[in-house]
Amino acid sequence: MVPIVDDPLLQVARRQGPRRALVDRGSGFWVSWFDLDGLAHEWARRFRSLGLLPGQRVAVVEPAGVTFAALLHGCLKVGAALVPISPGAPAPELRRILADARPRLLVRAGEVSEPPAPAAGTPGDAAVVYTSGTTGAAKGVRLTLANLVASAEGCQESLGSNESDRWLLCLSPHHVGGLSMFLRSALANQPLVTLPRFEERAVLEAIAAEHVTLVSLVPTMLVRLLEAGGLETLRGLRAILLGGAPAPAELVARWAADGIPVCPSYGLTETGSQVATVPPGRAAELAGSAGFPHSRALVEIVDGEIVVGGPVLSPGYLNPGFEPAPAGGRFATGDLGRLDETGALWVLGRQDDTIITGGENVHPEEVEAVLRACPGVEDAAVFGRDDPTWGQVLEAVVVGSADAAAITAWCGERLPSFKIPRRIHFSQVLPRNSAGKLLRGSHFRSPELH
Repeated sequence: MVPIVDDPLLQVARRQGPRRALVDRGSGFWVSWFDLDGLAHEWARRFRSLGLLPGQRVAVVEPAGVTFAALLHGCLKVGAALVPISPGAPAPELRRILADARPRLLVRAGEVSEPPAPAAGTPGDAAVVYTSGTTGAAKGVRLTLANLVASAEGCQESLGSNESDRWLLCLSPHHVGGLSMFLRSALANQPLVTLPRFEERAVLEAIAAEHVTLVSLVPTMLVRLLEAGGLETLRGLRAILLGGAPAPAELVARWAADGIPVCPSYGLTETGSQVATVPPGRAAELAGSAGFPHSRALVEIVDGEIVVGGPVLSPGYLNPGFEPAPAGGRFATGDLGRLDETGALWVLGRQDDTIITGGENVHPEEVEAVLRACPGVEDAAVFGRDDPTWGQVLEAVVVGSADAAAITAWCGERLPSFKIPRRIHFSQVLPRNSAGKLLRGSHFRSPELH
């Protein structure tokens, strides 16, 4: 396990200074650990000259790359908290986050400005990461360096590591799955290859050119890479960490049979990334599960709900909502699940997404997993429609070439009758956020679906 240190970049630079640390495919250059530590020191010096104090926040609107890495580690050197914001965020979203986070400084395209009315901040915070907002307004989650280190430890425990490991980052760093990779890289001495955005050809080229062994994806990204002809390239990886959305059991089994080293996982912004992962080589055996919790996270099932704790758990939201103690606290996730006799975690869906039809509870994620495994279906969403007889009935929105009759027949062989969608609508695309999570709620209640 990696030790908790005040300045993880400085420590790895002292040990591995000349070694390549980060390859920035967006800008076209790479830096060593010495180089990156020097750039971070320059940002820290600049921050101090502008009066930035420990605990205050720095909002950063930058894609993944050398600049983002230097800013993150520069903040850690000062004791400030980085607030990552997507470069693609619309202006109202940017304004909302800035008004909520009240940063002391804003760095955008390498330029520094000073927003009005900065907050005093919270000493000890290393980052404030906004949740994906799939079930309401995004919330700022406070993460300490200890949280991020524990997350890195847990990932290393779950996936293992070796001297040749190199991560590819094609997730946005304003989500916790992307941000965590920068700390994971420094703490485990695993060089990072970054892309400014996900593009199928760019991802496959980077894997081949940079000798990548590990990549983190959401399931829809993996589907797109395979459709782009990436099977042989993906087979050469040591592990593909899948998160952000459920990975259907039938697809996981199919990928494993094709020699694709998928490792489905379950995690939250509130825990700094994944808390459970399917170990490399066990995807077929554990298809449909999220794998085993690592030792830095406590995972329990309380009245059917997943509850997490341990060193990975955030001390709380930026604005009061939950306030677990930094050590020993517990967080009720709102996700339904179970732990089987082997200790593997099975995620059954969101508590507040449950559809009640004829007195039966249906978790839409379960039905969506069956739909997405149907030949000719690329993506699917299931929702409940009010019904005077049944209370609610299931309907689905599907992307793909399969027709409604074939989809219904497929479901009929795999689901009880009350879980089969009564109507199937077709769409060119489903609403997902940049982390690949399905946006529910009003998105599936528009007039054209009636």
